[in-house]
Amino acid sequence: MNKLLSVSALTLALTACGGGSSTDKKPDAETTKNTAPTLSGSLTLSTKALESASLVVDIKDEQNDSVTTTIIDKPQWLSVTTSSNQVTFNAEPSLFEVANHSFTVEVSDGKASNQYALTVNVAENRAAWQPIELSNNEVIGNWQSSDGSVQLVFASEDAGVIAQNGELSRFEWSNPDVIALNTQAIDCLHECNQQALLEMEVLAKRDDAIRVELFNVSTDKGEVVTLYKSNAEFSSEYYADVDQSSFHSVNYLSTTGEESYFEVSLASYIPTASGSTTSYTYADFSATLEGKVLKINSDTLVTTQNTKQLSNLGHEVDVAFDLNLIDAEVIAQFDDFLVLKLRHVLTYKDESAQNIINESTELAEALLEKTSISALRKLTPVTVPELTVGKSYTGRFNNKNSDTGEGLTFRYVPTFFTITAADTATVTFNTPKSTDSFKWHYNLDNNGETVKVMGNGLETSLQFFTQPDGKMIMARERNKEQRQARLGYEFIEVVDDSSITLDDYKHLFSYLRQNYTSSSQKIYWYINDDGKGSFYYADQYGLENRADFTPSSYWQLEADNSISFAMMSQCPNAVDYASCKDEVLANQEVAYSSLFNFKILAKDGNKYLFDRLFWQSTYAYSERELKESIFQNSYWFGIEK
Repeated sequence: MNKLLSVSALTLALTACGGGSSTDKKPDAETTKNTAPTLSGSLTLSTKALESASLVVDIKDEQNDSVTTTIIDKPQWLSVTTSSNQVTFNAEPSLFEVANHSFTVEVSDGKASNQYALTVNVAENRAAWQPIELSNNEVIGNWQSSDGSVQLVFASEDAGVIAQNGELSRFEWSNPDVIALNTQAIDCLHECNQQALLEMEVLAKRDDAIRVELFNVSTDKGEVVTLYKSNAEFSSEYYADVDQSSFHSVNYLSTTGEESYFEVSLASYIPTASGSTTSYTYADFSATLEGKVLKINSDTLVTTQNTKQLSNLGHEVDVAFDLNLIDAEVIAQFDDFLVLKLRHVLTYKDESAQNIINESTELAEALLEKTSISALRKLTPVTVPELTVGKSYTGRFNNKNSDTGEGLTFRYVPTFFTITAADTATVTFNTPKSTDSFKWHYNLDNNGETVKVMGNGLETSLQFFTQPDGKMIMARERNKEQRQARLGYEFIEVVDDSSITLDDYKHLFSYLRQNYTSSSQKIYWYINDDGKGSFYYADQYGLENRADFTPSSYWQLEADNSISFAMMSQCPNAVDYASCKDEVLANQEVAYSSLFNFKILAKDGNKYLFDRLFWQSTYAYSERELKESIFQNSYWFGIEK
């Protein structure tokens, strides 16, 4: 039985292999001799846009079979024909095809085939340019290059936002014969300095794209780029404002029906009897997204401004105006930023005031509906970073007035904290009268996603985000009783005191926040070698020579390598910081606001983050006594020289 099974298995194996079978057919001699057709010659075609060009190469099939030539994924501007023993490639590229292209060419006789790489190089052809004029309606919208290096938002008839290689700027634009963009700092709202003048000349257009030369008149350099119309669907994301500040609003766009919330800067301009007044305020609101429109759910009143207006009788009267939001619209959402358009209007708080004042043409213009464009930078939620015991980090736990019970009120608590144990952190307060420090301790509960902070009447949760440039923001949980948006702080490890030297302070600095600059002035910070300087020196924009500045304060380097200032105006008998400070503090009957302390928290190239302590004694009329307060904030400074 076993022998029979073995023989049967052997027979099956031989049959399966075809071994010795009398029914096997011999291979067809003609089939084995067939070979695929071949191309010979260079397969590179070079031409210019708007010029036709051809490339002819030889084709050969050993069996003289009928041959077809195919360009895989062939564009309309490229064609191929096969005739006799030659293949002809024809290119008629437009301006949109300027690039080096690679294609796969297949030649086949129906039985076998070969594939080859075809290169078509299309160069720019400036001699053939014929600029095209677009109407404003054709221009308005969102555009971006294929690689995202240029992103343009024409948000309205005269304003927009541009991102070039990740750098955001706002712009004012016009369209007489060439589209002109006057770019400005992204966080500037009023009387902005020009960063650059860009001219955008349209060279070609089609339904989904335009080919343009974007020429920087300021640098005499330009680039030609294809911009594609962008109409991407929105997605839910977090965003931060783009201000040069150590604190930021943390905003949220919801596309799923949840509440969106924002806090964006607005500039309000009101002509007055003595000239005009411009205020910078924040529009803080929540809304529901319906299509592109943000339907506002919260109070639409942004602020109330009191001004002096000229009455019908020729004297000045107090008149209050309300600044109200009408609505907001999502204009564009790119990978790294969001653009909003806000409509707002200025109205009389008391409508009867209109009857008693002489309403000027300028005031009537200010009362018309206005549009503002705001850009926000994307935030990505991340897990809690490592919090190392013994290290200090920037960011504020608490943001309320706090009384020590000893006649000293902290208007804002410190802008950095120290990790003192795995589950505790401490903030430290200093005063001008004593070297002793006040310390507040907080308990931390870190679950990896958020950190719960408890202590000194505070209970909140911290969440961490990264910005497109990799920098981190620490945001407190949302508290709608205080504001609609969340409050966030740049999260940076504080430099060690011992690494700071006097030389770090000897630069000429300027405040980088836009409300410290205007079209004609900038606020400077400097110290001289004679113990004099200024922490707030307003002068012409762009000055570099501090020798022309008039010092207003004495300064002193402290033991912790910070710099303290005392204003000369409040110590006429002083000769240096110590004597000025003593003179100010010795007078118990006079209010003062002259003692300041600055400390470097972080360095980022030519930008330094300073902590600022401001000691102040003011008269409390309700209690008929002097009250001491400490204000503490942090500011980014830029090195001018």
